[in-house]
Order: sequence, then structure tokens, then C-alpha cells
Amino acid sequence: MRIACFHTAAIHQHTFSALFAEQAPEASLIHMVRDDLLSEAQVVGVEALIDPVLEALGALSSADAILCTCSTLGPLVDTIQSNKYIRVDRPVMEAASEHGPKILLALCLESTRTSSLALLTDVRGDDLDATVTMSEDAWPLFMRGELDAFADAIAADVAIAAPGHDAIVLGQASMAVAAPSLSALGIPVLTSPPLAVARAIAVASS
Repeated sequence: MRIACFHTAAIHQHTFSALFAEQAPEASLIHMVRDDLLSEAQVVGVEALIDPVLEALGALSSADAILCTCSTLGPLVDTIQSNKYIRVDRPVMEAASEHGPKILLALCLESTRTSSLALLTDVRGDDLDATVTMSEDAWPLFMRGELDAFADAIAADVAIAAPGHDAIVLGQASMAVAAPSLSALGIPVLTSPPLAVARAIAVASS
């Protein structure tokens, strides 16, 4: 089983390697990191990057499953007519939609707001009652590798917005580090990495 991971942050190599080792230790992993594409997407928009992103993903096509771990670039993954290509946030949005219509979507990057909301609407339907909480001030902490402070900043913002929601989605893979700090809220807190890894394994095994 060969699974490729397409990242826009090098730190995700460790995160996803560890999850695959837990769920499918027999899997052979390939990692590609293109942090330049996320930086550019924040400036020119996702649509402007369709050619370089699809070229990069296409270079991984020999794998049995290809997982794009960047939610900002997720809509471009959906343009590929192959179920081998998986966007990291689809499984978590599907899981959240099963908890109820009132979903709190937590994000750190404005560049992923539109695509994340569109995906959540697509999987939940017309009764979706979503709220977005942004932790933009947390992102520089992630970029500097200050993961404890990054997690604390996200948890503080989410805790304020959480009451009254059926589920909380930490919409970017990097935000999963904040989940343990939110367990006391009594609301399901869903993160994308473990669910996306499970989906990739299922696809690669089919």
C-alpha cells in the first residue's frame, strides 16, 4: 500500500507519519512539501494556483491514495476526477454533520473560510447553522513552531464561541493540537488528521 501526502507545511510530515504508523504500519508513505503554494494562495487566491497544484498532485499519481493535507487547497483536489485524491477536511466535515446542524467551524486562515464553509454546506445540507470563529493571531505562532502557544490561542477563542453548538470542527490539520484543551467543554471536538488518514487507508486498500 503506497500513500502520498501533499503538505504545505513541513511539520505535517511528522504528524501524518505518526498517524499512519498507528493505523496502517504496513503503508509505504511518500511526502511532498510545497509551503510556497499556501503562501501564494494567501496572496493571489486559490483559483490562480490550479495549474501548479494539479501538476504537483499529478506527480504523486502512482500512489494508491493521495492525501492533500492543506484545507486551503482542498477545492482544487475536488476538481480531479479520481477518488484516489482526498482533501483532508472532507471526512471531518462529514463526521461533524452527523452531530447536528449547529456547528462551530474554527479556522486560523481567512484563505480557507470560503472553501471550508462550502464543503460543510455540501455535506450537511440546507439546515446547516454554522458559525465561524477565526484565530488569525494564532497562525504566526504556528509558523514560528510555538505549538503550545498556538494551541492555547485557538482553545481560548473556541471556548468563547462554543456554547450552544452541537459540534466543533478544528478546520485545519495544524489546529488538532488544540483539541485536548477543549475536551472539558462537553461538546464533540473533531479534527481532520485522524479521519483523513483513515479515509486514505480505506481508499488505498480498495
